[in-house]
Amino acid sequence: MNASSPKLSHWAEWVLLRGLITLIRQGEIAAAYRKARWLARLGRHLFSSEWAWANTNLALIYGSNLSLAQRQKLAAIAFENIFSSYMEAIRVHDIKFQNEGTERLQEVHALGRGVILCSIHLGCWEPGLIHCAGMISPMAILYRPANNPLSEKTFMELRADYGVEWIARQNTRDVVRALQANKVLGFMVDINTREGGVTAPFLGMTAQCPPGPARLALRYKKPVLPVIATREGPGQALFRVGEVIEPQAGEENNERIAALTTRINASFSPWVHEFAEQYNWLHARWRARPDGQLWRPDDAKGANQNPVAPSQRVMKLLKQDLI
Repeated sequence: MNASSPKLSHWAEWVLLRGLITLIRQGEIAAAYRKARWLARLGRHLFSSEWAWANTNLALIYGSNLSLAQRQKLAAIAFENIFSSYMEAIRVHDIKFQNEGTERLQEVHALGRGVILCSIHLGCWEPGLIHCAGMISPMAILYRPANNPLSEKTFMELRADYGVEWIARQNTRDVVRALQANKVLGFMVDINTREGGVTAPFLGMTAQCPPGPARLALRYKKPVLPVIATREGPGQALFRVGEVIEPQAGEENNERIAALTTRINASFSPWVHEFAEQYNWLHARWRARPDGQLWRPDDAKGANQNPVAPSQRVMKLLKQDLI
């Protein structure tokens, strides 16, 4: 077996992945959500690190404004959300959308300058980006390839008919080509960036953020547009478009990249707090620190001196018997 050949563990993972995809594709969409919730409850026991980070991240952002029981309940709902999000990515064509603010999307696209489209892991994010591509084109999406080459091939087969160009995030040549062609270029911006990140607040907490969206917007003078897709019911979603963020004219440098990244991040805060149960709290978002240290879930608790108050909608949700 040469270095590029799949490992035995890759084959085992791929067989499991194919089985899960088959399971999720069967039946009506409502049944697929039930399967996702069942898998999420199992996943809370299998993915102990993600469960720890979900609870710690909620403590970092909301602090004493949520009790331990409330944080655990919200973390459990978030686990169900992330499994539902993955299921929706497999059944993209079964998600029906309504729109909010898409006139801004059409207006900025009509300028012919291209667009830096930014989103986060909230709600049904991948179907949301595909839905966006149906309204404006051409569109390319930057993504992180799977570590398993067999799984990567399966994922790209699923995405083949979505009408977008998929660019691996390390492929800088194709990113530049897309921007020079004035395409819409989509980024996920809420990713812990261990190396080469820019320091900026995310949800009020200092984080290491991907510098690409701000750097490219400044370098190529592209408008930035934040978008999300919130889940409104089984198979129902609302595609939401925020306000256009125009990079201010000037030299591209670290300070300006950090300032624009801060503006981009801030545009998502109201959405995350309003729909906190749909956000991916499982990701170690604040793990990498500006001083180069790496937090663990158990040594990050209590680090935020300015915790946020949860929205009334989320507090109402936590009072319901959902788990």
